[in-house]
Amino acid sequence: MTKPVGFDQKILIHQLDYTAKQSRKHSKKDMYAVLDGYLRQDITGTKSRKNVTTMLMKIWYNIPQEIKQIREEILQEFNELTKDERLFVHWNMTILAYPFLKDVVKEFGRLFQIQDSVPSSTIAKRMKGNYGERRRVEVATSAVISSLKSWEIIVPSGRRSYIENEKITVSNPLLDALLLHTLFYVLESDSLYIDMILNHTLLFPFQLELHTDELRERKNEFTFHYQGIEKLIVERA
Repeated sequence: MTKPVGFDQKILIHQLDYTAKQSRKHSKKDMYAVLDGYLRQDITGTKSRKNVTTMLMKIWYNIPQEIKQIREEILQEFNELTKDERLFVHWNMTILAYPFLKDVVKEFGRLFQIQDSVPSSTIAKRMKGNYGERRRVEVATSAVISSLKSWEIIVPSGRRSYIENEKITVSNPLLDALLLHTLFYVLESDSLYIDMILNHTLLFPFQLELHTDELRERKNEFTFHYQGIEKLIVERA
């Protein structure tokens, strides 16, 4: 069975910011028209603009049921978030929406653990191995890499290779909750080791501090317990 790709256009942060802010103001039907109008400043082609609109809606509007409550909490505070915090929120929402992007990110994260520079050809080869030798896979890989570059997550280092940018520090209990919901969903798991979360390849751009005391207060969402003396585990409630 052919695995879906979907991510076929570069997405910019200001487009994600706009979508998040407008998503609480408009119905689903109206959002498509609102985004089409906004995107005209960036994208002249009708088909490309329609594709980006669909992607933005999938990231911020057409989301899994189990993510809707935390998304609403995030949106209520969105205007108060810092630039780095908003990027972290978009990171989670995009990983939730697009498994292809998640797989590209995971590969970057894995390779950055063992080498300083990652050629785009290495990422492309791995994606073709996972998703098939299709033109659509090439286009999507390029779109993801272009997006990560525009978000300043990765930095060109010559010969179509990339290095990590400086780690982005995130310390916000509400965003911790979003992260846990994201990982439970994309990893298809009901329990996670805290130390695994902090070092997960999907989170390679970020330096995280999990506020476990605040997370313990969200009793309807998470439970915590130790395995042995030191291994703290969080479970979906």
